[in-house]
Amino acid sequence: MVVSAFLFETRGGQIIAEVEPAKFDWSVQANTPETLSATFEPYRGLSNFLTPWKHSLAFDVDGLLLGGPIIPEDYDGDAHEVKVQARGLGLMFERAYVLPVSALSAQLAPGGAPDPSFDTSISGVELGTVAKRLVQQQLAWPGWTDIPVMLPPDRAGTATRTYTAVELKSVWSALSDLTGVENGPDIRFRLTRTSPDTFGWTLETGTAAQPRLQGEVPLVWEPDDTSGLQVRSDPQVMGSMSWSVGGRSTDNTLIRSMYDPDLVSRGFPLLHLKSDASSSTVLESTLDSWNVETLRTARVPAQFWSFKVQTDRSPFPFEYREGDLAEIVVRGHEYLDDGTYTRRIVGLSGDEAGFITVTCGVYYGGV
Repeated sequence: MVVSAFLFETRGGQIIAEVEPAKFDWSVQANTPETLSATFEPYRGLSNFLTPWKHSLAFDVDGLLLGGPIIPEDYDGDAHEVKVQARGLGLMFERAYVLPVSALSAQLAPGGAPDPSFDTSISGVELGTVAKRLVQQQLAWPGWTDIPVMLPPDRAGTATRTYTAVELKSVWSALSDLTGVENGPDIRFRLTRTSPDTFGWTLETGTAAQPRLQGEVPLVWEPDDTSGLQVRSDPQVMGSMSWSVGGRSTDNTLIRSMYDPDLVSRGFPLLHLKSDASSSTVLESTLDSWNVETLRTARVPAQFWSFKVQTDRSPFPFEYREGDLAEIVVRGHEYLDDGTYTRRIVGLSGDEAGFITVTCGVYYGGV
């Protein structure tokens, strides 16, 4: 595995140093900011390049680019090493609220009464464009205007979302809510080389027609005995009845439920699930959408297959990302039946050992 490491300015994206970590590892999961860890031998001046939030760390893993702001930094004088961790840009949106820049020097609830002029309402677009508008609004704030984020074009649709200013909902929480509803889009900030000397991020979102960020053709892998195929099943996601609760932002109680008889008809006991719908949701249709998505994946256990792949063989790292479909060919396995199984890549990870671990989840068909 050929890995190049860089330090760059979060604002502007200017590369300030190419570095060589003594040890490193990284991991990325769908709809989650990636994690990068690096261990360096200390030298005078290194600390000037490791300022949390201001500076970012990037890995180029055989063409797969990952990176974002540095969070913790630990110097160990006894071990003579500096450990650094960075997260994808999405993590910064956890520290940003769904508010217009006009809220910078105003009171959201003067005299104790919420001012609705600071609420954020978006309508007439796809959910992916709702995500874009939320990011776009944040990029208007001081300290964000020069963070290099390339945005996709608007896509018309029927989605409607309103965010009450006094709720102080984080932008990342709002983005995560969009991914969790029925046909909710994948959302990813993909690190991009914008010039030989700069990095930036490209906001990618699924569309109404194809909510998942995935390649057009499934990748094919046939793990062998040396790949260490692991299988883990979790039945906690199984259930027949989903509940969603909202209304908090309007001081109302909204409860919506949905029943799927499939498991009961196949001999399973009836189990209840509670969706991850935001308690501030004000539309019953949105709560219904959360229930649909919760039950869509509730008929089978969550099952994860993981195996190691070499980076010098096709498919190469830059040819796949989390979210892509994969055809896993199984022959002569001691636990699994022979066959070709369609799975979705939910996570990737690697380190200096030279392999990438691919983790695949259940493919539920369709979108």
